[in-house]
Amino acid sequence: MSIPINNHYNTYLPPHNIIAEEIIIGYLLSDSIIARNIIDNIHSYLFTLEKHQILYLNLIEIYNEYSRADIPKLINKLWTKNLLRIIGGIEEIVTLIQKTQSISAYYDENIHIQYFIEILYYYYIKRLFIQYSYCILELSYIKNISTQQIYTKSTQYIQKIGQLLSLQKRNYFNNLVNQFILNIYLNENKNIDVNILSGFKDLDELTHGFKKGDLIVIAGRPSMGKTSLAINITNHLILNLQLSVYIFSLEMSKKEILDKIIAINSNVNINNIQQKIIRSYEWKNIQTTCNMLLKSQLSIDDEGNASINYIKSQIKKYKTKKKQL
Repeated sequence: MSIPINNHYNTYLPPHNIIAEEIIIGYLLSDSIIARNIIDNIHSYLFTLEKHQILYLNLIEIYNEYSRADIPKLINKLWTKNLLRIIGGIEEIVTLIQKTQSISAYYDENIHIQYFIEILYYYYIKRLFIQYSYCILELSYIKNISTQQIYTKSTQYIQKIGQLLSLQKRNYFNNLVNQFILNIYLNENKNIDVNILSGFKDLDELTHGFKKGDLIVIAGRPSMGKTSLAINITNHLILNLQLSVYIFSLEMSKKEILDKIIAINSNVNINNIQQKIIRSYEWKNIQTTCNMLLKSQLSIDDEGNASINYIKSQIKKYKTKKKQL
């Protein structure tokens, strides 16, 4: 049974995860390619809030009719049924879409959505334990009922939960297979690799490239070449793969970083560049490299005391201009 919520969350709600519910609804509203995977693996009773149940059931109807998320038709359907106000209005729909878009920009959708589906099942099963426990408790207070009947009913409840857990595991395996096939299909049609290669063959054979959402830490003792490795990878990304790169440098200045990148591509010694000892025949290589850098999508921020919030705000501004980063 659903529990109506009006602009605030009742502290007596059973176990739930509002964020997971919002993200899954948001993916359906965003007309994501993985929407069918969501629809095939969840049900309205997995949602705790009534407004999420309403949105999900009406989205299912929209997908069945139009095979995609048609937001104007969804709004009209909710308005016709006098449900638009209950779910929070158009503002709620826009907010759910924005939340999902901000998350999907940083994570692999297939793996990400499976994680939140697992969360919904986790809390639903906990709610079932509470519900069935109350049922068993009520049965125990009935005078004219045998302990055998209570035991039989209790066993049935446990079996239902066991069946749900088995189904959940089977669905998880099926999703892994479906995701594998989907990734292959997307790669063939886009003609690109899922992972980004560093440009170092031995390193790429070990890591299979950088995956979306990964945090890569290059660590080592001082003077081991950590910065040089990072700059060489950056050089490969911006010039060979033509990707957008944003560097936040805490130690080196913009000029020092550019000097290194120019030295790598022009085959001119870094010391000669910094000391401005450049031979006439080396100028051509330097000019060619500079022209390539001007056309590249490289940004460098050498604000030495940059905070996490500063980095976050700068990236948001950058992504409004460059969709891929």
